[in-house]
Amino acid sequence: MTDATVTAPQKLKFWDAAFYTLAVGTGIRWIAVAAAVGPSSLPMWALALVTFFVPLSVATLELTARFDDEGGIYSWARGTLGPLAGFICGWFYWTNLLPYFAGILYFLSGLVLSALGGDPKDTLLYMSISFGLTVLVTAVQIAGLKYGKWVPNIGMASGWLVLGVIVLVAIVIGGRGQSATNFLHSSYVPVFNFDTAILWGTIVFAFCGVEGVAFLRNEIEGGMHTIARVLLIAGISSVCIYILGTMAFLVILPSSELSRLGGFADALRVGLSHVGLGRFAPFVILLFALSMLGGFAANFVMGTRLLFTAGIDSYLPASFARRNPKTGAPVYAILMQSALTLMIVVLSQAGSSVAGAYDFMVAMGVLTIVIPYVFMFIGYLKIQNWPALPAAWTPPGGRRASFVLGWVGLISTLVAIVCTLIPNSSEPHPLAAFIKIVLAALAMLAMGLALYWLADRRRKVVVALVQPAE
Repeated sequence: MTDATVTAPQKLKFWDAAFYTLAVGTGIRWIAVAAAVGPSSLPMWALALVTFFVPLSVATLELTARFDDEGGIYSWARGTLGPLAGFICGWFYWTNLLPYFAGILYFLSGLVLSALGGDPKDTLLYMSISFGLTVLVTAVQIAGLKYGKWVPNIGMASGWLVLGVIVLVAIVIGGRGQSATNFLHSSYVPVFNFDTAILWGTIVFAFCGVEGVAFLRNEIEGGMHTIARVLLIAGISSVCIYILGTMAFLVILPSSELSRLGGFADALRVGLSHVGLGRFAPFVILLFALSMLGGFAANFVMGTRLLFTAGIDSYLPASFARRNPKTGAPVYAILMQSALTLMIVVLSQAGSSVAGAYDFMVAMGVLTIVIPYVFMFIGYLKIQNWPALPAAWTPPGGRRASFVLGWVGLISTLVAIVCTLIPNSSEPHPLAAFIKIVLAALAMLAMGLALYWLADRRRKVVVALVQPAE
């Protein structure tokens, strides 16, 4: 326990914390997924903002104020629902990060190949680039927050530049009367089919992550006051990024020509060509790759903090609870997460195409990330019956508003889980696809329960050994 607090990591200032939260809470690659459904995705972004992001942000503020350690959503579930629920919540939250990391590495590798003109079907190149990016992020994180914070910062700055380019290109194309989508005569009512179902799950997934600011609760200058301002900035920025980006994409390309894996790069290339700037497409795509790298690095921090906290709670060996005395980085947690990420990259590719591996990782990522929010919102509803904290922040309307927001967030999360399990209409074996995802989730649950049982048994043995004889 003493090793865990040898060195206090460098404090993050407001904009460092804001860029970190935006990096984990926004993913502009999801714009292409929404645009592929058409203009009906626009009201869904707004609906998700109200029914998921707002409850998530309010719950994050109240729970962060009540629980002052670095465990984030894991600590909240443990403190409100008990050790087993806390461990399973944290286990799903962390295991979701592994397919998410692998998926984002594949997406990043595709962007790099697109920018450099490489073969998009070369799996060896995909894996080589993925390995290189993982090693880079690992090295920067081991160097500590003093250096590690710059990857999310640069990533978010790059993302805003890319979004600005997309919006400006769309304005030029729209001004010429060449919009690929007729917004006046389009339907904005979502059709109840697979595309809409998976879009809702993806949109909820796109708004996930802002609770990650709690993992750095004790490393942010200004404490809860800064965190509240950061969440406000994240909310405004997220809705602008997603709605403006989706509209811009639909101006540049019709929804029928956008794909999940390559849609973003395609839209950039086509849009810049329309305005006579096609030669700059590789540079803009590389900027987009930098923004994705920033998101990867920020989420990597969340994962290592979970391993670090699990080490403190003795669910993992004590080495995971140690920080480097010079940099404050949890080195063992970082190395473990890096190794497991690379393992998932290799395993997900086995016997599958690049697109097939990517789709499975996205489906698994969406399913496993939303499950912890069920624990979180149930725990949040539970604390409404606890005594209020003196001078703690509460939403307008007080406890009654918190109770309503908790239920709205919980229902949105449950709907997202159901939507994630609906097989693709083009899937030749829909039942097999459904069973594959469910079995993978159940396998993760079984592994988590086994680890909890082993850790709990080990703790009881230790207690029995040190307890004085009666």
